[in-house]
Amino acid sequence: MHMPTLYSNILGTSDYVIKEKTEGLTHADSMLQLPFPGNCMNWVLGHLMVHRMQCLGLIDGVSEPDEDEVALYGFGSEPMTDSDKAIPLETLLARLETLSEQIAAALEEMPESRLDEILDEERGVTVGQRLHFMLVYHEAYHGGQLEPLYEMATANRSGQ
Repeated sequence: MHMPTLYSNILGTSDYVIKEKTEGLTHADSMLQLPFPGNCMNWVLGHLMVHRMQCLGLIDGVSEPDEDEVALYGFGSEPMTDSDKAIPLETLLARLETLSEQIAAALEEMPESRLDEILDEERGVTVGQRLHFMLVYHEAYHGGQLEPLYEMATANRSGQ
């Protein structure tokens, strides 16, 4: 299979999981904190949004995430505990969907030979290896974090 198409399909699966695990939830639900160190759903989704923007930039060579959003949701950022600073859940979901469409379109335009281009010469990392990390591992890792956060939100609503 054409690798850019495969990456688009994998991103579609990630989008499906995000939709399933946010269905019927509110912004307040997305801010619920785990009873142990970890990030709330809002942070996980915001982190995926920032990462997708970085991914789009890797593909199109132009796009960049917003610095303020990176400060809120980027790697190593503080846990998201302030609902007023957080991007509203509906906005995050809309942005994730738009980014998914943009990434898919950019991947389809990208020649497959670009995957073999060296991105990080010091480490010998290719564009394809970085995309694989971003669109396979990273999306799956954080998508999997949504399950317990969704269960916590729905249990919280039912008083369990």
